[in-house]
Amino acid sequence: MQVNDISRALQIYFDVMYECDLEKFDLVFHPTCSLFTMKNGELNVRPYAKYRAEIADRTPPKRLSQPRMDAILQIAVLSPEIAFAQVRVRLFEKVFIDNLNLLKFDERWMIVAKIFHHAETIEA
Repeated sequence: MQVNDISRALQIYFDVMYECDLEKFDLVFHPTCSLFTMKNGELNVRPYAKYRAEIADRTPPKRLSQPRMDAILQIAVLSPEIAFAQVRVRLFEKVFIDNLNLLKFDERWMIVAKIFHHAETIEA
């Protein structure tokens, strides 16, 4: 049951990346969430508000009829309220591997931290 609920939350996440839908964004990203990556050897941190604004300004891949490349690579349930998921998602020509930490709030799984990596580039 937990894995099915987490998978549904991850599908909302994939939809957010593809559609840039802010209502869905608010369903799956907790307001305290931050994103982390390394860029040119430097830590890059994006808090929720900044990332939400980026999603709002992004041209949705759906509008460009970009093929979807969503995949759940793994889900680990650490406790009834804590989980980890690793997913692959395509945004334009880039494919990312995202490590998502999720917590359960009022029966809903939400992302509280995202660590991501640009894994490959797809030639147009």
